[in-house]
Amino acid sequence: MSEPTEQYSPDSLESDGRRALDRIVVVLYQPQDLVNIALVVRAMKNMDLTRLCLVSPADFSAWRVGGIAHDTSEIVEAVRIVETFEEAVQDVVRVIATTGRRRAKRQEWSEPRDAAPGILERTAAGDVALVFGREDRGLPNEILDLCDEAVCIPTNPDHKSLNLGHAALLMFYELRQAARQLGGLGEQDLSGKPRDYAPPATAAQMEDFFRLWERALDQISMFKGADEITKMRSYRRLIRRAEPDGREIRLLEATAWRILHYVDRTRARLADEFGIEIESELTSELESPQDSEHDSPADS
Repeated sequence: MSEPTEQYSPDSLESDGRRALDRIVVVLYQPQDLVNIALVVRAMKNMDLTRLCLVSPADFSAWRVGGIAHDTSEIVEAVRIVETFEEAVQDVVRVIATTGRRRAKRQEWSEPRDAAPGILERTAAGDVALVFGREDRGLPNEILDLCDEAVCIPTNPDHKSLNLGHAALLMFYELRQAARQLGGLGEQDLSGKPRDYAPPATAAQMEDFFRLWERALDQISMFKGADEITKMRSYRRLIRRAEPDGREIRLLEATAWRILHYVDRTRARLADEFGIEIESELTSELESPQDSEHDSPADS
């Protein structure tokens, strides 16, 4: 199934997860649905696997698979199609089945996370086949007899069956996680954009904000009928618990300024439209709009 590869020791494998993944051959036994093949290809690309062999597929079109699994041309164009399972695994040094059922015969069983490191270690001696069965019946007994060990994915016993693409992704993920420990793999940058990070807000910034926040709350009557000091103490605990950075505290300051500006604009509009005593009327409307016999002037 593969070109002869140079031998290397387990010691060299410790620094080369990339080489280990390159020696894993994904074998789909009699896949029935082209879409499922595409899902497996997509999962392979996601998890750094590159070699796929199909045993008597019901349907295969490289063009259609590539259209479903975008940006996977290097995998799709290299797919090997054979008629028998024996052809698919003739050159590998270890054959590992994935199956949802455990048989009574003595065979080595494991779950994906436990199996992954050992699978990678096996690649030190040559290619390793990872075999998935057909969607409707899985792997038949005569194929399981040709495998050296089996991996089972623990699922809900009342709903055991997994979609082929889902099962493949779970297995590939655990292999890549194990390979990451060996090194040699590219890593996605999950650190976020530099602008997402700012130094913590200083004590002075926090106090400037709290003074402004207190002014804003006072203007919308948040302290009416309440102890201002106690209420502000609660706000302080709440906001300090969030540990805002400098950028976030500026956002909160901008919110407080918006409140103050809105109150000023509302007062000016009420004075212009109604010629009323702004302070008392606005306070009354903001405190208990539900008790007003008419619409709030601010909403008119």
